[in-house]
Amino acid sequence: MKIRAFLLILACVTYTSKAFSQNMSKSEIASPQEVIEKVHKAAELLKSTGKEGLEILRDPKSEFTWKDTYIFVIDVEESLVLSNPAFPERQGGNIREHLDWNGKHYGIELCEAAQQGGGWIEFIWPKPGTTAGIRKVSYIYPVPGYRYTVCAGIYNETMTVEKLNKLSGSYGKSSGKVAVIFEVKPKKEGMDEYLSLAANLKPMLSQMDGFISIERFSSLNEEGKLLSLSVWENEEAATKWRNQVAHRESQKAGHDSLFEKYHISVVSVIREYTDRDRTQAPQDSNDYLKLK
Repeated sequence: MKIRAFLLILACVTYTSKAFSQNMSKSEIASPQEVIEKVHKAAELLKSTGKEGLEILRDPKSEFTWKDTYIFVIDVEESLVLSNPAFPERQGGNIREHLDWNGKHYGIELCEAAQQGGGWIEFIWPKPGTTAGIRKVSYIYPVPGYRYTVCAGIYNETMTVEKLNKLSGSYGKSSGKVAVIFEVKPKKEGMDEYLSLAANLKPMLSQMDGFISIERFSSLNEEGKLLSLSVWENEEAATKWRNQVAHRESQKAGHDSLFEKYHISVVSVIREYTDRDRTQAPQDSNDYLKLK
């Protein structure tokens, strides 16, 4: 089955990429920064126009096909390819069945990255118009609140996935530590289900990159009101958790039927100190306590 799938990919790539390469500049190479910016621009297009935006992204003559790369879009929940201007025959196909040039199921890895909130993956793929596989890296970005995951890749043999993730993590984000304050009052009949959902998510939460800590408190002033306080290395880490698929499903269940009301605040940490470590404590506080 894998051999058959690989031969089909080879035939499609050989035919389609030759035609597609005629519309691309072989001399111009897209940078990781360009990929990140185009992916986020495409995400904004989809958020504002929906299916109309998909039609734009499917056009190989649009701005989202540029230099030696292009934007493609998938629906992770359905494992569907929604848009691919380079390989239009793949539209409607199952992304999880896609193999790279070495036979690896990169489509599964792509979906897993999207479910974890996005990031970069690497695999082996030929450049348009060729049949020799080389290292390709793709940036994966699930559009918050939508079924769209926007992707684009480049041929890069120097930057590690770790460096690429750090680069994309700084895109429009605060580099400092952030706290997410989630105040919620579940309905009486929804309390047990909410606590069960939270317990099921906790193991996934602890495995997220950039996660620091989480605590849950019960209000003394309002019966039934709870507060969840999570701390993250930066806003990008908190965003990835927000976009994690299982977390998204729990959010929808809470919003639709479990919660009476809720309030979310995402705040930057200005300073932090303890009774022992007073490095960031205000000087007037140290003076009052007669601490050096």
